[in-house]
Amino acid sequence: MKDVFLVHITLPDIFTPKFWELVPKQTKRINDLLEKRVILNYSLDMDRKNVWVFIEAKDEKAVMDILSTFPIIKEVKTNIHELAFYDAAPLGMPDLIMN
Repeated sequence: MKDVFLVHITLPDIFTPKFWELVPKQTKRINDLLEKRVILNYSLDMDRKNVWVFIEAKDEKAVMDILSTFPIIKEVKTNIHELAFYDAAPLGMPDLIMN
């Protein structure tokens, strides 16, 4: 059974050219994991200092394995929190009309 973990990523104070080069690769990796529903949600604050990632995984080691594939991982700090529950609004699916 998989649980949901909240990962708080603290971005560097100064974005170096090296960090900026990693951003497109990071975006692609996140999109791939969102598509596979490994990542449930990915958010960046307006100050570009904090990222919050909701990850579905079997345990904290699996979360760390996923995070290790992030291109920016060596440039950031992370905190992992196992959640008691994760609830979200239902996806906006259109009503099915049977004629």
